[in-house]
Order: sequence, then C-alpha cells, then structure tokens
Amino acid sequence: MAKSMDKVPQADGTYKWEMVEITQQYLAERAAKEEALANGTAFPGTEEAKPKTTRRKKSTKVEESTNS
Repeated sequence: MAKSMDKVPQADGTYKWEMVEITQQYLAERAAKEEALANGTAFPGTEEAKPKTTRRKKSTKVEESTNS
C-alpha cells in the first residue's frame, strides 16, 4: 500500500508529520491517542515513563573517639 503524510499525535501533546499507511487499525489507534490527549491520560499501550535515576545512599557521619 501507499503511504500518506499524516499529523501523528505524540505523547508530549505535540504532533509530528509522518509517512503512515492509512488502515482501519491505524485510524482506531489514532482515535484512541486523540482521546487520551483530550483527557490528559497516557497513550494506550504505553506505560508512564518513570525517570531512571540512581539514588545515592545517605552518607552517615562517622565520629571518632577522642579517648587518649
């Protein structure tokens, strides 16, 4: 099938022009994404991206005894 230029909704609320095959499945996915954008929810089929951070352990102060 031939591809067409279409304005595809992105997860951050913007749109991006892409070459896509216009099929019934694509139209259903696009409608679900448009609804998710309108409701402010995550896109269907995607999980909320959790930031990958490494937590450092809290340092503890070591006190040395001054008994001489």
